[in-house]
Amino acid sequence: MSAVEKVVGELKQLEELLVQCSRCGTCQSVCPLYKKDRQESSVARGKMYLLDALVEGQIKKADEIYKYLDYCVLCGRCKNNCPSGVKTDEIFLRARGILRQVKKLPAWQKLALKVAMGQPKLLAAMSPLFHIGLRAGASKVDDGVFKPMGLFRPLIGAMADRHVIDMPAEPFTKKYGGFNQAQNEKMRVIFYPGCAVTLIYTGWGEAIVETLLHYGVSVYVPEVNQCCGIPSATMGEMGLYKKQIGVNFDYFDSIKDAEYILTCCPTCEYGLGATAERESGRQRGKQMMDIIVFMAEVLKGDYPKDIPLEGRTTLHIPCHYNHAKDSVLKEFIKEHFDTEYADLKNDGCCGFGGTFSLKNYAHTKEISALKAKEVEERGYKNLFTACPGCAMNLTDATLTAETAVQASHPVVEMYRRRIKKNP
Repeated sequence: MSAVEKVVGELKQLEELLVQCSRCGTCQSVCPLYKKDRQESSVARGKMYLLDALVEGQIKKADEIYKYLDYCVLCGRCKNNCPSGVKTDEIFLRARGILRQVKKLPAWQKLALKVAMGQPKLLAAMSPLFHIGLRAGASKVDDGVFKPMGLFRPLIGAMADRHVIDMPAEPFTKKYGGFNQAQNEKMRVIFYPGCAVTLIYTGWGEAIVETLLHYGVSVYVPEVNQCCGIPSATMGEMGLYKKQIGVNFDYFDSIKDAEYILTCCPTCEYGLGATAERESGRQRGKQMMDIIVFMAEVLKGDYPKDIPLEGRTTLHIPCHYNHAKDSVLKEFIKEHFDTEYADLKNDGCCGFGGTFSLKNYAHTKEISALKAKEVEERGYKNLFTACPGCAMNLTDATLTAETAVQASHPVVEMYRRRIKKNP
């Protein structure tokens, strides 16, 4: 049996999911890439056609299909709005994993996975080098934001135009990894920081842990942060994804006296949720939720109110956020901040998509520019989001548009302005 025949045979296992698509085209109205490109291959329906054709033997070059599946932000909006309930995310992730057998991972992506995803302890130890390297190869353009020097353009192409958030000299887990005991303890939780908070937005992690400690919640933090595995899955490396799920689930299971797993990254919550349970055949064992949902619905502390914010405020809700809790996120901002709040009219994807942005920055930039344009036109001075990846991407977009607005997290601003103890 040839490699292509083997791949086609495995893809046939997805037929039960594929036939649920009625080809209605509803996904066109919500897909950020289709709105930009107007190409059928950009949207879920077009990708379904290609997979069907491959399974039915109408297309012989299986490796060429991969590029169309890979050109997807995996925002999940097609799934969330599909009238037939087609599990597009499951189909595309599993298909990428199957097709990876005939479409090998490029060398640079393989190296990135091997170091960044497979060696988390080494990656954390390299934080001082990243911190120094950023200052040596980039210029500071705003508080905590750098931009690569032009001489690197031949090596990194369009990425030379990206604004890069500063990488601190120490990872978040160096200070907070382990057990953090609260005075007058009420309960114990696990805080799963994810890669972005561990290496880049360490201040987010500090704000969340210190706020929880302030309100009597003791916090377990992994001493070594193991990636949630979604970057591996999106690159078709499902074997590595399953391994990362196992490491994280083992850690969660090892903590016997914590009921909740908290995170500030919706994609991590997604990657370690139902998708992880399906792929690994294991149950997570503890409830995982967003930090703001926990504070609002479980802890219910006497949090500061009327925290002043200068100018108008808006919110970008991440694609992978638990959208049943969108109103909780909005009300948290309205209840605790003294500001003129309004929803973004453009409630679509910011275009980041994790590894998608690394491979398709020009497309990411085009999508995020629409968000930045609204921020500028409606005069917003404060931009909140509940995802570090979205924060990076939106900050890049707003600074590119010269609005000087950096995205932040509500708990971070609450901590910095009211809870943090000045030395």
